[in-house]
Amino acid sequence: MGQFSATSQKPNYEIYHNYINTAEELFFVENKPDSSLYYYKKAFSEFDFVFAKDPLNAVQIAYFSHQPFEEYLIKGFENGLKLSHLASIKLFNPIYNDLLNDKSLQHKYTECRSKYIKRLDLKYLSYVYEKAIKDQLDKKKENYKDIKLKNLEEWLTRIQLKGFPADKIVGLDDKSIFLETGNPEKDIDQLKIKYSNTLTYFTADDEIVSSKFIMIMLVHNQCAYVELQNLFKELVQKGEIHPREVGLLYDNQFRTSINSVNYRCKVPKPTDGVFNLNMFCQYNELGCSREQSDSIRGKWFIVPLSVDKAKKEYELKYGFRLFYGFWNCM
Repeated sequence: MGQFSATSQKPNYEIYHNYINTAEELFFVENKPDSSLYYYKKAFSEFDFVFAKDPLNAVQIAYFSHQPFEEYLIKGFENGLKLSHLASIKLFNPIYNDLLNDKSLQHKYTECRSKYIKRLDLKYLSYVYEKAIKDQLDKKKENYKDIKLKNLEEWLTRIQLKGFPADKIVGLDDKSIFLETGNPEKDIDQLKIKYSNTLTYFTADDEIVSSKFIMIMLVHNQCAYVELQNLFKELVQKGEIHPREVGLLYDNQFRTSINSVNYRCKVPKPTDGVFNLNMFCQYNELGCSREQSDSIRGKWFIVPLSVDKAKKEYELKYGFRLFYGFWNCM
């Protein structure tokens, strides 16, 4: 089995996203698997941290194209991917049990898993869990509007100090990440019991292959994009937030269910562009053209809508799974 080694780590993840976008377009639009995998390899060789959904997508492309895929799977392991993430992908049904029983692959997973956990800021993750639990409980309070504003100001300070608490820093959603480190009482399902018995629905979503808790808190506030927009370019360049997550937060400003005169930010004009990345937006009512959407996507290193459409067709026809993250924005 091969393994990537980042020999020329580039700090600017805009380059990384350009590689991934090129790889996606080459395969899903132009049907060129060899060229597509070339760009995946470039991204995975030049960057230590990668968004786990990208090697997972590369695994699907390689397997579908009858090419070796183990090296992409191992890169995924290094960034939090588990074999169980493949269980929900129909494409892998014929080989899933074989992968589970592959002792060599299991050994490599164990090795990668140890390194992955060691690089995470689990203290920061504990802080995120507690803030997210409190946010869920605060939603029922009459002064939630004021609480959200205060929380947003606190997150602005915290992110500037410690970074954006998502995949790169606190890891992927994982119900038992602390169990693996010998502290099961800190896992989200155990921790929430300390605060309330009403949060049975609130848990980690392992299947999203990303980190959702910070996103949950931010989408609760229509002004989150406005308050944090001066940080987003830098966070994208560092690999601390995915551009599509920025797009989801931008589009969140247009959700009519949360629009209110009580918010202090002004909603932009949809004709300036929307990302089409927030499943709760009524895009057909916004009057934004495909060209306007593709324009704003391009400025944030996101593939055109036509590529996303082609990816969805592969999901329907061949059993791929290609969209992950909070509300499947990634």
